[in-house]
Amino acid sequence: MAFNNNNSFGDASGNKTISLGQDTWNISDGYTKIKILRILIEIDLYETIAHFGYKDMDEKDFSDDEIIRQKRVEALFRVCFLLKQLLGNCRFSLEKKNMRLIYTFYHRINQVEEVIDGVFEKKYDLVCKTEITTINEQHFRLCSNTLRVVKDEMNFPINDAGLIFRRSDEVDLDKIMNDIIEGG
Repeated sequence: MAFNNNNSFGDASGNKTISLGQDTWNISDGYTKIKILRILIEIDLYETIAHFGYKDMDEKDFSDDEIIRQKRVEALFRVCFLLKQLLGNCRFSLEKKNMRLIYTFYHRINQVEEVIDGVFEKKYDLVCKTEITTINEQHFRLCSNTLRVVKDEMNFPINDAGLIFRRSDEVDLDKIMNDIIEGG
């Protein structure tokens, strides 16, 4: 099989077997779903776990208090990480008018990262030979609330860029039909 200059593959006799076409691929829909929507959903899930220690009410019956405390702490750390990841994944497509706000979000997340280790303390109980996690609830709530505000406020510039809802409610039927006809 050989590559021809006309962007198609063919065998030695010149018979085309696969045509790549000349249109570029548009993966923005997939990118938005995987790199933005998925993370937004995960952040909501981890926010719930950070608050309660479990995702579903049935889970509480099967978890002891130590596991719940550990899950809450881990979930808070994940919310912080995912918010930075989300900013990185969508920053390039955000409107310039929102960039100052985006840098404010980075700054707030970085501030939380600097103090997030203070939300918990681990001690080892020599008698029971177990590790005990203690959560500083006031500090935990402060970090959690700061991250929640960032998450809630991030939706506006992300939406302004058309990454959540389309920028207009108008449907261009001619464009849709042309895309179907052209195979796009």
